[in-house]
Formats: sequence, structure tokens, C-alpha cells
Amino acid sequence: MCGIFGTISDNAVNDTLKALKCLEYRGYDSAGIAVKNGKDIRLFKTAGRVENLQADLPSDLYGCTAIGHTRWATHGEVCANNAHPFYSYDRNFAVVHNGIIENYLSLKYNLTASGVNFTSQTDSETVAHLLAKYYEGDVLQAVVSTANRLQGSFAIVIESVYDGNLYAVKNKSPLVVGVTDNGAYLCSDIRCISRWADKVAVTPDNVIVVANRSGVKFYGFDGEPVPVKFFSVDKAEEEASVDGDFMLKEIMEVPDKVRQAKKGYIECGGLNLPAKTVHRIKRVYLVGCGTAYNSGLEVAAVSRQMMDIDVIPVIASEFIYDSYPVDSYTLAFLISQSGETADTIRAAERIRQQGGFTYAVTNTVTSSLSFVCDKVINIRADAEYAVASTKAYNCQLVTLTLLMTDLAYLKGTIGEETRNKVFDAMDGLGSAIDKILSDSYEISRLAEEVKDSSAVFFIGKRADYPTACEGSLKLKEISYIHSEAYPAGELKHGTLALMEQGVTVIAIACDSDLLDKIASSVSEVATRKARVICVTPYSVDNATLIKIPVVNRLLYGIVSVVPLQLLSYYVAKRLNRDVDKPRNLAKSVTVE
Repeated sequence: MCGIFGTISDNAVNDTLKALKCLEYRGYDSAGIAVKNGKDIRLFKTAGRVENLQADLPSDLYGCTAIGHTRWATHGEVCANNAHPFYSYDRNFAVVHNGIIENYLSLKYNLTASGVNFTSQTDSETVAHLLAKYYEGDVLQAVVSTANRLQGSFAIVIESVYDGNLYAVKNKSPLVVGVTDNGAYLCSDIRCISRWADKVAVTPDNVIVVANRSGVKFYGFDGEPVPVKFFSVDKAEEEASVDGDFMLKEIMEVPDKVRQAKKGYIECGGLNLPAKTVHRIKRVYLVGCGTAYNSGLEVAAVSRQMMDIDVIPVIASEFIYDSYPVDSYTLAFLISQSGETADTIRAAERIRQQGGFTYAVTNTVTSSLSFVCDKVINIRADAEYAVASTKAYNCQLVTLTLLMTDLAYLKGTIGEETRNKVFDAMDGLGSAIDKILSDSYEISRLAEEVKDSSAVFFIGKRADYPTACEGSLKLKEISYIHSEAYPAGELKHGTLALMEQGVTVIAIACDSDLLDKIASSVSEVATRKARVICVTPYSVDNATLIKIPVVNRLLYGIVSVVPLQLLSYYVAKRLNRDVDKPRNLAKSVTVE
């Protein structure tokens, strides 16, 4: 989940600092930079954010080769000693690492036994010391020897005093290489690197990179050259700046982005699967993590009203270690905003290996996930900087709902009229959400009451339950209030024991067929003195209402989540939380 960067360029220090700011969404526990100036490597690192690092750097720091890191802690507490980069014991190598070295304890034991002193609690420092141990006059050979000792997921960038090259080692963690006429860049994120590079390459697993001003070469872990193709990408814009918080800005963008998501779906040709493939599908998985999983949960509930085949939402980290059946009759939608979510990528690889068809649903079509799937579609949410995802969730729902509607139509379980009603109803979602946003003051007012809750429970039935899950996730992510989501019918099976004064229950009631059932659940918790807020287009007794516009019954999840996104934001602000960068979290989870 950390962000790594390396460059050989005329402005290596400034380029690295800019890259680290861009990569802070991957972690912001600490930051560091190592700059080669002459024959020495100067290393600086600090706990906290990139701006802290920048303030500590000497004004005369200069070099044409630099590596940098912004950290999300996995091994070791958050402190300067555990920040990257790390020197080798002889200070002739410096490394930055994203991933997890699974066998680091045995490596560290052997290194310590041979007299090496460690300065940190991290797994990553072992890599630097191994490089020094194996160096015998050939840096590439030292990198090859080190690579073959490592187990786990890793993208590592290396600089040494011995030459002007940058080296990298990649396995199961994202690493992109970019080139210009007179420089080279290595990075975790293709969008970050594309601001400089003319051409980029996505590094395959088990590959070593050697980069210098003359170009880039790739080698396998056996030291033999391997072919890797470069391709052109659009230049990325500089990271946006806003007055206020990115999260609120991104919520306010939801109406335009859901319109854009539908337009993009039409422009790319829709589902675009061969009829032969569609007709043999007997099982559909919707695989993701966190917010992406919740979007799959919602669309599965909608799809069950259109299709008579198994549509199964699965958490990616569970999918890769459980025994979910996969065969040539399986279609899997792999959902990830960044396209770099490690568990989701591993799930895609497993599904393809077992003969299933994989379809990436992502906000980044040049991501690692896109390259391991059979097909990819862009949800068109555009860049999302706040760690807690908002507009990407709405765009995932739009894109996935359209995909599943087309699948149901092609399989003959819904007719053309139903398909067209869903597609046409999408056009009204932007206006419906605009209406909710225009009434945000009332939601802000409710946040004042919710912020002091001892716990918050979200409830819903059928397609409203996934919305409850996403609302609960948003609240706990950025406010740190204990929050849980339940199907409303489960209240009697244990959760009612927790209902008392000081507890808030947020009910989502958009399914007219089940309105009496959810009203009964609201009454049950209100009787036990819990405060109840209800998101609904209807009238519900015993609750404070957040009224939303009426939309097509299959599309409520795209709309009803917006007041929950806003409520979470306003609650967190009243508690003085950092809504864009909440504690202990990162935007892109690139380790299992």
C-alpha cells in the first residue's frame, strides 16, 4: 500500500517530492528520500506527511538519481526509524519497498547472526542488507541473488554508489516504468508517472528492471533478458487543489459523474461479449474489497430481480483462499477503483487459471487489474483523492447495473422494454442527486446529533441492505464511530440487545414492497429509546426522515447512498477528523 518512486532526471529531487505528494493516497504515516550526489547517497526521512519531509530537506540538496517512499505501516510502528528508504549496513545501497517480505524473520535472523545491525522493525530493511551481502563487483548479480531470496509481494527500487543505474525488483506489487529521451522513472502508479514519461511499461511479476539515461532493460530472476513492451499514455494533469476537503468536492461531483458513467458505457459498446460467451454463463461473481465489494453486493441484489442464475458477491480476500467453484461457465466482474487492489488481482488470476471469464470494472484502465483480466471497462469517475471512496461507488453501481441489465437482456430473462426502462431511468439520476445535495444543510444539522452516538447501526432489506453496508463503512472510516450494518430482519436475532438511549439507527427504506417490514423494524428500535433516522422517498413513523426523490426501483442504491456519504462527512468534520486522510487507512491496498 506504500508509494514508491525512483528517477534518473535533471530535477530528481523536485520530481521525487512531487511524486510522493501524488502517492500519499497510498499511505501517509511517514515519508523519505535518498539522493545520489557524486558517489554518496544522502538519505532523509521523517514520520508524518510529505510536507514534513520537504520542510526538513537542506536547500542545497541536489542529485540526478533519487528514490522516494510514502509509507502505510505494515511492519513496525509509525516512526522515523521505520520510514523508508533504508541504507544497507555499508551505506552503499538504498532501497524503498512496497509490499510484504513474508520470510523476512528468517532472513533477518541469518543477517543478525552474521553481525548485521538493524535500525528498524520493518521487513523492508532486510532487502538493503542482502544487497550488500551479495555484492561482489556486479550490482545486477547482487540484485538477482537478493530477488531469489525473497518470498511475498514486493516492488523494490534500489540505488547504489557503484553506478548511475536504478534497479527494481517486482513480484505481485504494482511497478510501472517510464522513459523519456534523457531519463527514466519507476513508480507504483501509472497516473503519477505519466506526468513525465513519454512511454510506460507495466512490469511483469518476477522481473528485475535496470534503468539509466540510455534506456531500460528487463531481466528474469535467473538473470536472463525478458521482453517487455512499452506503450504511450496520456499525460496526467497535476493533482487538483481545492478550498476545503476533497471528500466533499467528490460527493458534489456525483451527479455529473453518474451521467458520465452511463455515457461512457454507451460509448465503449456496453457489455460487448460474444453471444456464445453470454449464453453459456451459469454463474456470475462480483468480487471486490471494501466499497467495491459493497457495490457488488448492491448490484447482486438488483440482478436477482432480473436473472435466474447465481449472482454471487464475494470479498476478494475470501475468494482467493476459499473453494468457490469456477469453470468455463463462470463470469466474474472484478471491481476496484484503483485497479491495484492486491486481493482482487489475485482473485482475477485464479479465475482465469480455472477457465472463467474475467471482466475488470475499474477507474484506471491502465492498472494491473486491467492487464490480468480478459476485458476491462472504465467507470469514468475520474481521479478520486479522498481515501474514503464516494463518487467511484456511485459510478461502479451505474456501470455494473448497466452491465448486468445487458447480460439479463442477452440471456433472455428480461425483455427489451425492461432494459430500455432501466437505461432511460439512468438519465434522471443526476437530477435526483442534485436535489439531495441542495438539501445538504438538513443533513449537516442531523450530523450534530449523530456525532455523540455511542454506536450507529444501519439497517435495510433486500437492495437497501447493501446501501446500509456502504453507509456504515463510510461513517466508521472517517469518523471512527463504532458502526455496523444489518439486514433489518436480523434485529430480533441479537442486535436488539444493543438498542438503548444514545444509540442511533439509520434505516434505508426505498423498497415499496417492503415498506411495512422496515417500518416495523424502526418501531422496534424506537421503542427501546434508540434515535432513528430514515432515508426514504416515503413516509415512515417514529423516525427523522431524510427524504429522497423517487427513481426507478432498481436504481435506488445509486441515489440513497448520497445522504449517507454526506452525513458521514459532516459527522467527521464535527469531530475534527481528517476526512481526506483518516488514520490507519490508505486509498489503494496493494498488499494482502
